[in-house]
Amino acid sequence: MSDDEKKLSIALPGEWALQKTLGPVLAELGDDLRRLYAKGRDKIIEKAYQKIDNPEDGKSANLRIAHDVLTNGAFTEEEICAEYFGGVLASSRTNDGKNDDSIQFIDTIKSLSSKQLRLHYYIYNSFNKLLIENSITINVGMGSELSNKEVWLSSNELKALGINIDTDFNIIHRQGLIESYSTNYHKIGEQTVLPYAKCTPTTYGVLLYAVSHNKLSDWRKFTSEDFGDLEGIQRPKWFAFSLDDFMKVTGAEPPRVNETGR
Repeated sequence: MSDDEKKLSIALPGEWALQKTLGPVLAELGDDLRRLYAKGRDKIIEKAYQKIDNPEDGKSANLRIAHDVLTNGAFTEEEICAEYFGGVLASSRTNDGKNDDSIQFIDTIKSLSSKQLRLHYYIYNSFNKLLIENSITINVGMGSELSNKEVWLSSNELKALGINIDTDFNIIHRQGLIESYSTNYHKIGEQTVLPYAKCTPTTYGVLLYAVSHNKLSDWRKFTSEDFGDLEGIQRPKWFAFSLDDFMKVTGAEPPRVNETGR
């Protein structure tokens, strides 16, 4: 066994993940990597490592992406940030380490707060599951097909999850992650009010969601494959494609009519 192999065999789990995730790029990052906030850095590496199908594949992360991801993401300990930055890092791993296709996503992720990243996750996790549950196949690369879909969510539930309805939707809209949105309430009878938020997804929103799961190469499978749930991130219980379906999942009942229909 060589000296390098001996070092690897006694490496701590975090160090092992670091080497397997970054590959040869680890040596090039050198002092830059050591100067980063260790707790935030290690969380990103852990999340990236978990998203890799085969850590023993010998692939290397792209140097440009690895540097930007770790520099921008290391100074937060928020799980959702680590998940998204980790997804970008994992998606950059190739045999030659030259794939920097995900560089644009770093700018988007770092421009959003942790709450806004969670809102993006809530929308596209719900959208993904609705497509699968209803066996709906659309071309997520075509805006004309996406514009016919709306994701309905509960305003009350989003607020309970920490989302600022008034601003967070606006900001992810500005970033091109949703095409449009509105918030309102539906009145049922004389007393029941059902607050909701609905939005129209975009191709870029799908792409960012795919990246967060290290599925950028499979993003067109968004309508046929459940991309899964991010570990430790609570997600909404109520979501639907229409008002009628939203009323059903939330348990809201329309007012009953009497025998004469009044």
